[in-house]
Amino acid sequence: MQPLKIFGWAKDHAGCGNYRMGLPMWALSRLGHEATAFSLLNVELPSDLDILVGQLVAEDAPTEFWQAQARRTDRSFGMVYEIDDDVWNLQLTNADHRYFMGKVGEQIKQNIAVSDAVTVTTAHLAEQVRPYNPNVFVIPNCFDAVMLSHQRDRRETLTVGWSGGSSHQHDFLAVSKDLQTFFRRKPQVDTHFIGVNHGAAIGRPASRFTPWKTNLVEYLHSVDFDIGIVPLAYHAFNRSKSDLKFLEYASLGIPVVASDFGPYAGSIVQGVTGLKVKHPHEWSRHLNALASDEAMRDEIGGNARAWATSRTVQANAWRWQDAYNTVLGRPTGVLTDSVEPLVTVPTP
Repeated sequence: MQPLKIFGWAKDHAGCGNYRMGLPMWALSRLGHEATAFSLLNVELPSDLDILVGQLVAEDAPTEFWQAQARRTDRSFGMVYEIDDDVWNLQLTNADHRYFMGKVGEQIKQNIAVSDAVTVTTAHLAEQVRPYNPNVFVIPNCFDAVMLSHQRDRRETLTVGWSGGSSHQHDFLAVSKDLQTFFRRKPQVDTHFIGVNHGAAIGRPASRFTPWKTNLVEYLHSVDFDIGIVPLAYHAFNRSKSDLKFLEYASLGIPVVASDFGPYAGSIVQGVTGLKVKHPHEWSRHLNALASDEAMRDEIGGNARAWATSRTVQANAWRWQDAYNTVLGRPTGVLTDSVEPLVTVPTP
């Protein structure tokens, strides 16, 4: 199969930049492609470039560049737009709501429209994108297989935890009273937040807190939960979210209690790979069941980790490869890769 030369223009080198650009480009390079991820596109595009991937390209200068490349009469490379959130349906409490509701949101639509194809994380997000571009590839988030052999730190005190960005304030407010009920009954349980501290919302203002780490391996090594919580409020934005939190915790063998909504409704097998909350009182009930039964935690966590083996980037790099070859009109095919450590998104 002919190797590809791919430039991945990452939005940043935080969580989404790593998962959607840095990690796939690294995996594609392991398949023999010349694939590089940049967080800033300040390099000249080579004449033999095959694919230019742009992650959430917006704002004036990036949009001008993207539109100019799309209009080139001499363009021989494919342009693929990468987006992993429904930015047009953000909650009012989301700090980015105003940013995406105006000019930037329209620029994203325009840049999607002139692209040859779009890659997204979920089928529901694909439905939101297809009105602007019918050529959409659904490629789920994946993780580095090296994490399957990692043994997370275990603390003496049972720990319930969560990790993520600033967009989840609404999710925690929606389950605040229900989580407080559990922690009142189990005051001896520790809490740990990574990235953003939502402890105050659940009556735990003194919760242990770890700042976000941009390197994915370093970040996942900081996860020391015995139980992971994944609240997701019933909102249009969350319907298009991916099952990333479950995937991360599953890769570490951590049992989860998650909202029975959006991505988790389909990914988690109730009582086997996790526990799903359909009614508010089930937060306390499910957490109490796991907190009181170590064997149950080990069984569900082990089942989840076995499930996660299907979602390593090594086992799924062909999905990006096939999408890019399809854009170029080239044959597709499945290749495999060896398990090697992950590197973070490089900068020029």
